[in-house]
Amino acid sequence: MSIRLAFEIAFKSDYHVGAGYGLGLQVDSALLRDPDGVPVIRGTVLAGLLRERMESLCNLTGKCPNTVVASIFGTPKHKKRWRISSARPASMEVPQLKSDLWQAGEAAAQITTRVRVNPRTRRAEENKLFTREEGDGELRFCFIAECEHDDNQAQLEAEWLLAAARMLRNIGAGKHRGYGECDIHLVDRAEEDKLLERFARRLKGEQVDDTIRSAGQIQLEPLNLPSNPGSHTHRLRVLLRLDEPLLIARRAEAGNQYETLDTIPGSVLRGALAGRIAQRFDLASRTGAYQHFAALFYGNLVHFSGLTPVEVRKENASTGYPTIVAPRDLLTCELHPGYSGHSKDEGHGVWSLLQENLSECPVCANSATGRKAASVKLETLDGFISLVKGAPRSKHKPRRMLEMHIRIDPVSGRVSAGDLYGYVALEPGQYFVGEITCTDAAVWQTLHAMAGLQEEVNELKLGKATQRGYGKVSVVFQSGEKPLFHLPDLKDRITSTEEVTMLLLSDAIVPDPWGRFWRGFDPAWLKRELRLPDNVEVSIDCNQDGEKLAFSAVRTVDSFNATLGLPRARDIAIVAGSSVRLSFKNITKDDLITYLAKTESRGIGLRRDEGFGQVAFNHPVYRQLQGIDSSMLDLSPLKLASAEPSNPFTTLLQFTREWAEKLDEHSFDAFNDERFEAVARLLHVSRHTSVDAIKDELAQMGKPTQTLGKSLPGRDKPNFFETDGKRAMDTIGTLLDELAELLALKELAQNPQAWRIGLHMLAARIAGPARQTAQERR
Repeated sequence: MSIRLAFEIAFKSDYHVGAGYGLGLQVDSALLRDPDGVPVIRGTVLAGLLRERMESLCNLTGKCPNTVVASIFGTPKHKKRWRISSARPASMEVPQLKSDLWQAGEAAAQITTRVRVNPRTRRAEENKLFTREEGDGELRFCFIAECEHDDNQAQLEAEWLLAAARMLRNIGAGKHRGYGECDIHLVDRAEEDKLLERFARRLKGEQVDDTIRSAGQIQLEPLNLPSNPGSHTHRLRVLLRLDEPLLIARRAEAGNQYETLDTIPGSVLRGALAGRIAQRFDLASRTGAYQHFAALFYGNLVHFSGLTPVEVRKENASTGYPTIVAPRDLLTCELHPGYSGHSKDEGHGVWSLLQENLSECPVCANSATGRKAASVKLETLDGFISLVKGAPRSKHKPRRMLEMHIRIDPVSGRVSAGDLYGYVALEPGQYFVGEITCTDAAVWQTLHAMAGLQEEVNELKLGKATQRGYGKVSVVFQSGEKPLFHLPDLKDRITSTEEVTMLLLSDAIVPDPWGRFWRGFDPAWLKRELRLPDNVEVSIDCNQDGEKLAFSAVRTVDSFNATLGLPRARDIAIVAGSSVRLSFKNITKDDLITYLAKTESRGIGLRRDEGFGQVAFNHPVYRQLQGIDSSMLDLSPLKLASAEPSNPFTTLLQFTREWAEKLDEHSFDAFNDERFEAVARLLHVSRHTSVDAIKDELAQMGKPTQTLGKSLPGRDKPNFFETDGKRAMDTIGTLLDELAELLALKELAQNPQAWRIGLHMLAARIAGPARQTAQERR
């Protein structure tokens, strides 16, 4: 059981939540947006503001329980119990396909110019002119505050959290100067009234009915341990979509920036499921649930592979290609990188140093092609490559984003020196795929029930900063018989005991007998991990220059024990994509195939149940994917939302763009008279949604009001708007008719907001030349 509060932020004025960077040379501070272009308010901002309001509320009432703030928002000593999600516009919580409708600096925003005034001289300071992108005050955002518990303490915290949200009146920069004015309510107003009533009674000292809540006992089926836990026959495909930026920290904090990995290690998914179980069951009592938990995660019953990026097809966003880390022995042209032929890269090609001894790009070096370059250096093929036979070969890298964060001093309300830090995270809207293998279907059913998973889409939180707007993902678990990358039988790949290629498909943690970690390939540990007989000799091949054909790199593996609140011991892993060419002596080919097949199934090194140590021998990637049987992935269960104008605000955006294009087709030179400023003001404040009503108002321009009754004798003058300005007034009538037609076409004819936007844009075009003429006259 959990408590889930859905909040709505209704802005009353324009706001600015900065992204930490500008837009070219024109805008100094851009509005924070997700990669799909939709404005977003990150959970870190909301959590900080809500904490500030709650502390003010506690000081104001003097009746705040001692632990409520620490329990909701956390301290170095207390783990936070509530998660504050990022806020996106209403009905657009799911990431969207990228569209021209949401352009930075244009959609749902305006560019404003400001200066800093010296408080002593009351003059603008030199070099203090700046521009920033401000969000539309018509936007309505939604965010979720969620607690995994539903006890009396959680109910009390929900009341205080709601009260703090209702006290929050401004968000973003300039919140003390009229920007970011807003109201925050629960989407369910009845629930809001109920919680606030209970909160008011607590403040008055009245008795509140705190009925002890119980989620009930979850009944678990007996888990029969298999006789051979190492044999995993039940396979599930894990398809994952990022709904918020994901940060899987590469290592501990380095400087002031945290950088993410490009893959999702199996240990991260394993920890997320284990955390869900720990929230649902009392594992400290060492009851049946604890026994099940220990068997699942420490009994070798379940293995979690790492998740690699999915390359989405441009032709059909509902399908994609699985990828693997590019082997480190693959090289490509420095000037024209990528695969050649029918590849999307349109490069010169890719070559393996395990098969060819090259020092320069053969295409560039071939003068017969007419493309001889000054530099023909080869570089490592970085990133990932797709593994679907017949699909365009290309290198792929997951997209990253940089977001800057600050820490506000609660005493001064300002940022202290050194309190700026950044997150380099994976962009939301991307897909990843991996596998879970279990000894049998009963084991998976037990894990499924204990973690409270749904049959369709599940919501998990992965990585760093999951409690404040990062790490939310949507996951689908699909049963399947074939592995994600179904390789040919090893008998078809191994033709000799010599020149056998070993490729690491995931990071491998390989210690020596003294607990030190190997940082490269060595025959000693290779023989031990392959579990070969003592008489077998293993050697690493060399090229013509005597250099060993082994290509590897290492990284540190840092992790955290959430139960103890302490970091785990640091491991050092040989990274995925490392490769080596081996030769074996004193063993037959058939016996070698038997040992290598067991190694492929078992893996090498430590923490294999977390996805480490997966290997392949003579992988088809070195033979143009011959024999590989990996189909395209169906992404439809987690398909991104369409950016088409089905959403009301998206429809307004498209209307705004098309109305601006229609206005660009007309000339406004006829309005170069300052008297048209009054017409612009009238259109700007008009609240009519009918062309006839607006035209009737315009027809009264220049005429005496009903208060005067009639014109004063001797004061009669020709009505400018019926003489010299009549052509311009006729133009306004034509434009109003076009506005009505466009609104009817977009089914917005009865939408007051759409009329207001259209009239404001028309008024701005009229006021421009009129105001310029007035300034020139002055």
